[in-house]
Amino acid sequence: MFQERRIYPRIPCDVAAELETTDGRLLDAQLVNISRSGFYVEGSKDLSGLQPPDGLGATEIWLHFGLGTKPLHCHCRIVYKRRHSHDSIGLGLHIISTDELALETIDRFVGAHLN
Repeated sequence: MFQERRIYPRIPCDVAAELETTDGRLLDAQLVNISRSGFYVEGSKDLSGLQPPDGLGATEIWLHFGLGTKPLHCHCRIVYKRRHSHDSIGLGLHIISTDELALETIDRFVGAHLN
């Protein structure tokens, strides 16, 4: 049987989001699960180009989205990329930094949706 090893619970969601690259590009995405430590987002094939130059480490982006009436902005590192189809890409994101209010908002959201 599968044993959950994550430190923080992860819940499914369906929230519109925007990824901001280090060069200022804005890419639409859909936040499909959320936890206090990270996110999984899906988007179009535009997300496939998000990767570091050879030998330069991890790719970092800003994730912008809203929970309730609060806009949240999280600096994240892409930890994995998954191609679902020719025109659908998923990204696993780990939160590098955000403000305390954003973390509290995420905690309340996750807590309210746990089974």
